[in-house]
Amino acid sequence: MNFSWIDTVVVLAYLIGIGILGVYQAKKIAGSGDFFAGGRGFNKFMMMMHSLGTGTHADDPVAVTGAAFQRGISGIWYTFVYLFITPFYWIIAAVFRRARFITTTDFFEARFGPSLGILYTVMGIVTFIVSMGMMLKGTGAISQAVTQGAVPDWVAMLCMTVVFIIYGTAGGLIATVVTETIQGLLIVVMSLLLVPFGLMRVGGFAGLHKALDSSMFDLSTPLELSIPWILGASLMNLIGIVAQPHTMEVHSTGKTEWEGRIGATYGAMIKRFCAIGWTLTGLTVLAMISMGTLGELGHREEAFGTAIRVMLPAGFTGLMLAAVLAAQMSTLSAFMVASSALISRNIYKRWISPDAGDATIVSLARWAGLVVVVLGFIFAWVVPGVADAMTIFWTVTTFTGLFMWFGVLWRKTNSTGAWASFTVMVPIWLLFGPIGVKLGHLFPGVEWLGIYGDKAKLHLLLLAYLPPGLIALVIGSLFGKPMDKRKLDNFYMLLRTPVGQEHKLVEAGVDVVYAGHSKGHPWETKYPLLVNVLGFVVALIISLAFFALLYFLGNIAA
Repeated sequence: MNFSWIDTVVVLAYLIGIGILGVYQAKKIAGSGDFFAGGRGFNKFMMMMHSLGTGTHADDPVAVTGAAFQRGISGIWYTFVYLFITPFYWIIAAVFRRARFITTTDFFEARFGPSLGILYTVMGIVTFIVSMGMMLKGTGAISQAVTQGAVPDWVAMLCMTVVFIIYGTAGGLIATVVTETIQGLLIVVMSLLLVPFGLMRVGGFAGLHKALDSSMFDLSTPLELSIPWILGASLMNLIGIVAQPHTMEVHSTGKTEWEGRIGATYGAMIKRFCAIGWTLTGLTVLAMISMGTLGELGHREEAFGTAIRVMLPAGFTGLMLAAVLAAQMSTLSAFMVASSALISRNIYKRWISPDAGDATIVSLARWAGLVVVVLGFIFAWVVPGVADAMTIFWTVTTFTGLFMWFGVLWRKTNSTGAWASFTVMVPIWLLFGPIGVKLGHLFPGVEWLGIYGDKAKLHLLLLAYLPPGLIALVIGSLFGKPMDKRKLDNFYMLLRTPVGQEHKLVEAGVDVVYAGHSKGHPWETKYPLLVNVLGFVVALIISLAFFALLYFLGNIAA
């Protein structure tokens, strides 16, 4: 079905409405704490929508649906690599909230000193550029497929970007989270709306099994999504999740640790459910081609956009495209706010103008994120596909994620070990990974350049750079100069002190970057061990239930 005028009206009405709602939130901004962290006053529902909205973007269904279309139900692992990491969010959220930092650079400066703060600021900005480019690439792919080129990909990207820049620069994180309460619901619509329409087209689950080879319902494949690949990607994301520069914002802006735990963990659980819808969509598109009711696709990442175009009636197509834009804008606005914090606080105020006032920082932040957005646009035109960009994003975050984990779990970890780890891992990744592929074109006789650059060899690339990095981290920390004892004591006291007990930090002379809402949750103070252990176990059981559900769906009517 062609993209009709009704669909155009739906999309325009959504963009205008969400833009007005976001700009309206600007009146709530009283200082940089409100702009960057929302006053740390968000409730559980808003934190869940913030986690869902920031963690879900249109590149997810593009990558998952495309992989499912080509590889079968195992394509879900492009997002299910986070499935068994999700229970760790229950612990991570409490650590980040108690740290009371605004950016992850604040963490690195407090734990390792200024030099690592500079390193992370640069890496954080690079990560934002890669992830924004990845999301814009996904938007372009969907727009191109839905409208069959009537709306060029750059037009869709530009219109969406203008809207989120307007409300993001005006209302900061408050505008982002408020709009995410609506956009999060639309993300669920985006994920599940195609499933009933698609199953009706192919004759239900029985029709799927009749049209497709039985191997398409295996939970892993011998190539791109093998068991070693799944395990490697899961480990990579467990290491890297803490260093993704938006994680601090997503986990630490609730009223207490409890809001952060619920929001981060169960907002992510909603995304795990949505991923099942994306996977079924990929299978139904492939089944329709097998039945001869749909022509061949040029690229697997056209599958999701094509499904929107051919399966939905007029009006629903516009609703779906609006939901796609919602998924993108909710994440991009959050990323823009977080990247503007890195530039305005951790570069400008830290190194250029230490005396800059709060109003100056907020004013600069409203423009700083634009730089990252522009660079993200450039990356979107360079990277060959969404799945390729996604795997690059995963690997880049492990470089700093490794010593971030060690910085919390091992007191002896120091800046020498962190720098040693980083300087060992990055060159190995550059030479053997996707950049090495580019270098291999310049030096065709050097066969090992880019040998693990293909996304199907992600686990082999991890084995190439992670063990040397780990060894370098341990050796550097054992033989390098120890960190200052008082600074270490202050850092760990921050992590041990529940929200609402900031007076203990003041009495001990511990600096607090930004406390925000400071009324504690009674469960966190009275039953800390029970909250940690029971909450983790419940989340793990739910993750196992999702895995069982995926297996069940793959065997219905087999």
